[in-house]
Amino acid sequence: MSYRVIVALASLLLMSIFAGVALLGSRLADDRLAESLDSEARRLKTAYELSQGELEQQMMALAGMLAADPQTIRLLREAGAAVGAEGGGGGGKRAAALRADLAAHLQQHWIYLQREIGVRQMQFLLPGTRSFLRFHAPEQFGDDLGALRILLGNVEQSRQPASGFETGRAFAGVRGAAPVIDRLSDGQERLLGVMEIGIAFDGYIARLSERTAVGFGVLLDPQAVTDAMWEGYRPPAPTERPGSCCYLLAASRGELADWMAARVLPAYTGSFRSDLLRHEGRDFQLIRFPLRDYPGRLEPQRAAIGSVLIWQEVGGIISGMHDFKRRAAQNLLIAYLVTQFLLFFLVRASRREWQNQLAEQTARVSDLSHQNEVLLLTAGEGIFGVDRDQVVTFINPAAQKMLGYTQADVVGRRLHALIHLRGPDGAPCEEAACPVVLTLIDGRTRTQEEWLRRSDNSIFPVRMTVSPIREGMVYTGAVVVFHDIGELKEKEAALTRLARTDTLTGLNNRGYFLELLGVEINRWQRNGHEAALLMIDLDWFKRVNDTWGHAVGDEVLRHFAEVLRRSLRRVDVAGRLGGEEFAVVLPGDDERAAQATAERLRQNIASEPAKTSVGEIAITVSIGVTLFRTGDCDPEQPLQRADAALYRAKQAGRNRVEVDFADAIKRPGVDSPVAP
Repeated sequence: MSYRVIVALASLLLMSIFAGVALLGSRLADDRLAESLDSEARRLKTAYELSQGELEQQMMALAGMLAADPQTIRLLREAGAAVGAEGGGGGGKRAAALRADLAAHLQQHWIYLQREIGVRQMQFLLPGTRSFLRFHAPEQFGDDLGALRILLGNVEQSRQPASGFETGRAFAGVRGAAPVIDRLSDGQERLLGVMEIGIAFDGYIARLSERTAVGFGVLLDPQAVTDAMWEGYRPPAPTERPGSCCYLLAASRGELADWMAARVLPAYTGSFRSDLLRHEGRDFQLIRFPLRDYPGRLEPQRAAIGSVLIWQEVGGIISGMHDFKRRAAQNLLIAYLVTQFLLFFLVRASRREWQNQLAEQTARVSDLSHQNEVLLLTAGEGIFGVDRDQVVTFINPAAQKMLGYTQADVVGRRLHALIHLRGPDGAPCEEAACPVVLTLIDGRTRTQEEWLRRSDNSIFPVRMTVSPIREGMVYTGAVVVFHDIGELKEKEAALTRLARTDTLTGLNNRGYFLELLGVEINRWQRNGHEAALLMIDLDWFKRVNDTWGHAVGDEVLRHFAEVLRRSLRRVDVAGRLGGEEFAVVLPGDDERAAQATAERLRQNIASEPAKTSVGEIAITVSIGVTLFRTGDCDPEQPLQRADAALYRAKQAGRNRVEVDFADAIKRPGVDSPVAP
């Protein structure tokens, strides 16, 4: 074979090799980009679903707290009776008055929840899922929601709280519902209705978008909207082709509405998918998956009522990939030409070319590693990693700031002994129960609430996710992502205090006072310490309201509550039972101490007139006193005795203390004289 033929064959072979390398490199680059985008799409979908799950739990907890309010229970009990007596979907005048009372009672809660949490829907329903009061649409009531709202029907039937996304007549969003239960004196329970609270998607996805730096949107199927929602409450539909695509329920950015108007969204078949969209010179990754409402979660075979769309701009990634492929092609062409001209130096020239390519790839890997490092350093959540022995290997600035440690303080030290040694009550946290330790053992991802310790030994609540790091079949470490939930815990505590406090006087409300009285009775039965109960009523209080009005009456009640607080010990428990009637538990007081406390309180009230907007108003009180007795097993018995003593004080001329110490004894086994 001649030299020219050999050179020609070698040239053809070389050309084929370089052409194949170019095609293979291009395909590998495309595959890598597709895998990266698909992985990011599934990560964002999981983040959205976890965030919505936390939101549903929060709505269900809020509904449960409002449904347990004693005043709400009383009003809903009377409302049910009024609607039953007056007939019609929403009853008559009595039902309307009770509806107004219920709205006034919870108006401050409604305003607070809208402002602080973003609540957009709150309503009460009577048995039979008949709407009684919508705070978000007060003019709409009396309609039957049983066929439309599966969640409400399930809560009423099971008498258990539930949450999920549902479309109603005036609102579509994440809802939590809880039964309103009336606990009768014979121990039975009666369903008075259902309380529901809901939050719209707009504020929720806006916060999620700020945290993740991507766009979120929620689209509803036209049939699901037109079948359920009143026309005046529906979200906007596309104006170019109304009803042809979907209703835009919420979007964190304006691009989605623009795409819908331009009709450039890829066709959607109802399953998870990730697409690339180029619009007005910008490249976006679109991630879309089904939106299932509460009935759809119960029955997976039901069609989804819409879809969730997540998008992020990927123009830089795609442009970088194109630049890489173009430069690679140019380098291959140069290498081919050089190799053709320097055929005798093929090995040396090829080696140099591959070395150049390797350097470029190494630089790209270094750039990618730098990008990942920047992402880790700028993330809002705290992130740190540990090895197999729980030794910290890295920690990001957000975690350093929350924990109060520097990187040098943490890296190289064992995690558990450093930040997870004790709980909020001071009890030690067993290392065997630590979620990081458990994940290192079984390789399972865990998400739960924990308490972490800062460098100053203070502790704070977090929600953490622990994910394993695996090399082959061996777990070599774990990554922990956490965020501070202290503010959320504080809001939950504030709502609990609001549900337990009488808003006018600042004292315990009736429901919470009775609960504390029951606790004190149980403690007395166990320990045998003495305890007393006072029933207090403001004398001639109706005259104050009739003469100066209820606003002045409220000032008098607040004055009385302040004097009452100053007259009691820290261990004493005071509460407003209703109107001008109050009660006080005196732990550790015998007959003499209880009577002395009552007399001192009576004198303090009589000697200190109430300073009001109309001047000073002198007030007096009548007080009934009793001691706990052996037969007392619930608050009803001592309350009846104290109330009877109070009645005698009223009959005897008011402004006096009457006692019921007959047959008052300590718990069996404790020697003490019987009071006369």
